[in-house]
Amino acid sequence: MDWIAAGLTALAEGRPLPPPLDDPAHTWRALASDPRVPDRTVSRAVPLKRPPFQAPARDDAHAPMPKPASVPRTVGPAAAMVKPPSSPAPPAPQPEEATSYTMEATLDEPDPSLRMSQPHMALPALLDAAETDPLQAALDAVYAAVTAYGEDYRALLQEIWSVCRGRQWTPTRRGESWRRT
Repeated sequence: MDWIAAGLTALAEGRPLPPPLDDPAHTWRALASDPRVPDRTVSRAVPLKRPPFQAPARDDAHAPMPKPASVPRTVGPAAAMVKPPSSPAPPAPQPEEATSYTMEATLDEPDPSLRMSQPHMALPALLDAAETDPLQAALDAVYAAVTAYGEDYRALLQEIWSVCRGRQWTPTRRGESWRRT
């Protein structure tokens, strides 16, 4: 798509993103209205299972665990003078126009049948790459790209690693960014 290609070119040349990518609201409207947007979906980027953590073997591995310090208790006649711990404060009142939100957390595996629109997951990678802070831009763009790649995210990370290994970076003077050598 020409407007995405123009954004990628601007990023490569260090220029600001062109319209409609210069305004997030316009960007999302352009994505929704462009009939050329592919209708592809991806599953979630779920990391591979890792074996459970095992602490390294050490000589003092079987040393007894220290007991937590006990809370001193007041006994005898002084116990009548001690106040019990206060109950937590009631929640602060909310303004009438406040919106309440509900969060649901699942402690199980992600639903493998859940599919997400790949173009909608990829667009934040382009927008994030335009951030002014280079580290923030790189981290956010890679995170968004991993989400957009979905179940094939390992291929993306391998490509990123191969590009990074092929370059050497040297610092410039203090306060400036790094440059490729």
